[in-house]
Amino acid sequence: MWMCLFTAIATRIDDKVVRGEDMMDVYHFNERFVSCQPQGDPILNALDVILREITCLYSPLVSNFITAYTLNFMSFNCLDSETKDMQISLKAPLYPEYSRVLSGMPDTYGFFAFPSMLPIREYIQCMPDLRIVINHTNDILSYYKEEMEGDNTNYLSLMAASRTSTLKQDALLELIEKTVQAHHNILEYLRPGSEACDAYVSFFEGYVKFHVALKRYKLKDIMTEMSSSD
Repeated sequence: MWMCLFTAIATRIDDKVVRGEDMMDVYHFNERFVSCQPQGDPILNALDVILREITCLYSPLVSNFITAYTLNFMSFNCLDSETKDMQISLKAPLYPEYSRVLSGMPDTYGFFAFPSMLPIREYIQCMPDLRIVINHTNDILSYYKEEMEGDNTNYLSLMAASRTSTLKQDALLELIEKTVQAHHNILEYLRPGSEACDAYVSFFEGYVKFHVALKRYKLKDIMTEMSSSD
């Protein structure tokens, strides 16, 4: 339930940028969080409260990681607001990946994938691959929605713009291959049948179903179109 609430709040905060809402309180979130001051917005207050509960759910080390990555996410929303119309330079091909890591909180959700009592050494080495799976599964399943909305600031758009001859569709295919490989890497590392592997498989299945079920991603529209064309 905690992760559901966290996700709902984070999604609403992310929408602030998309909708062009007032970002002033978002800019001050980290400062107010650290100094234990009231946030100036109900949604931000909710995040403040729920984030302080993390120490009751996870070890001090994992709690530190989750808190730090969440604060980075808040900073990214401010960065995203200020760089909306920024042209992506061909001289900075790694910027899209940097931007995506900050925006997607893949490390936060990577820790959510495993039981809180599971020793971190059981899964920490797969976190780089898990970062790819979490971020880019979302990018792949968001592709239709973002194309329909004309969104040119998403990861695939930035990825294509950072290269001289890459179409967005080609970037999508490349991303699918990269994500599938990362998924297989995780399964091989965690060893099928282990508690960590079972937790990851359960998380991944739920992660995909979450995207399919949520109207936000419009995936049922694709299914309807496919059914009507049969």
